[in-house]
Amino acid sequence: MKIQFGEKGDVSWDVLLEALERENQHQEKQQHPQDYKRSCVRSVQHKCCGGSWLSIVFIITVVTISQASLILYLISTSGALYTPVGHLRHVHFSWSNCGDVSDPVQLKQLQVQPDPLLIKRNISLNLNSFLTVDVDAPISAIVKVERRIGWLWVKLPCLDELGSCHYEDLCKLVPLSPTEPCPDPFPRFKLPCRCPLSKGHYSVQDGVFSIPGIADILPAWLVSGDYYIHGTAYKDGRRLGCYTLYISVSY
Repeated sequence: MKIQFGEKGDVSWDVLLEALERENQHQEKQQHPQDYKRSCVRSVQHKCCGGSWLSIVFIITVVTISQASLILYLISTSGALYTPVGHLRHVHFSWSNCGDVSDPVQLKQLQVQPDPLLIKRNISLNLNSFLTVDVDAPISAIVKVERRIGWLWVKLPCLDELGSCHYEDLCKLVPLSPTEPCPDPFPRFKLPCRCPLSKGHYSVQDGVFSIPGIADILPAWLVSGDYYIHGTAYKDGRRLGCYTLYISVSY
């Protein structure tokens, strides 16, 4: 062991003892590594945990639970980043415009009751919207549908033209021939049921729709739960409108 003396040639007693202790620890580590590790563990146990292994286990358990809670919290917040109501018992019906005020399709009001939506009962609808241009086929659309499972939102695949799909022409999805009259409730509220769509003001106030048979044609994955829908429609590459929808479904 070497000790470097200062300019005056004196070293304090505390510095000398500390240097000797470090030298002894270094030699012990090299000569008896296993004994050195055990001594370190005993030192930590004595200093941090009062000499009790039970205290060490308790501290490790607390730290592990804290880390797990933090991970679960981060997962829950990441799964609800795009919905501030994600922590509620169910998602209340809500919608938002993800497009621009210059888009031809402008939705001003959309209210649906009951909430959650009961598939096998009638629904009440309030609608106030504007179409600023005449639109004919083809009308393309990109739709994303996600379902909440626990804290996460899972994207649903496109099955039988339902789910997260890319539609080349929405007009072809209408199951009516050109000469077939529009079924209720379209004539009752003066709403179009097929293309072309004429520009104008479309409004429904306190409209009641009977949909008791709709559950028979819904896909198997559409079960009771919370859903997020993001849809954007285009005509000749121009965006017609973009809207998001949160809805809770029950049977």
